[in-house]
Amino acid sequence: MPDRTAPGGGGQLDALEPLGLAYLHVLESADFRALTPALRKRFSGVFVLNPATEGPTGPDALALVEDGSADLIAFGRLFLANPDLPARLRAGGPFHPADPATFYGGGAEGYTDYPAL
Repeated sequence: MPDRTAPGGGGQLDALEPLGLAYLHVLESADFRALTPALRKRFSGVFVLNPATEGPTGPDALALVEDGSADLIAFGRLFLANPDLPARLRAGGPFHPADPATFYGGGAEGYTDYPAL
């Protein structure tokens, strides 16, 4: 029986590979950051990473694509606060801080009232 606690996902990742998934989206944990390179190495498809950071994932995370750690970076909170994020990344900012009180609250506040570039 495979070791399901082994670094890199053990048997779970081996079971995913033959399914032909379009991508694997990993929400990285600072406590298990060492697993990310092992997962990347074992999964041959598109690897989407939401990296563990001190604050929201920022433009510095693009280096993870450049160095081959991921194919794509997920920008959750930063995108919520900056709906025009691709333009802001190209321009080097500025970036609005996210307001978690407005996340998924059912109203327009926090989705339509952030200033555009």
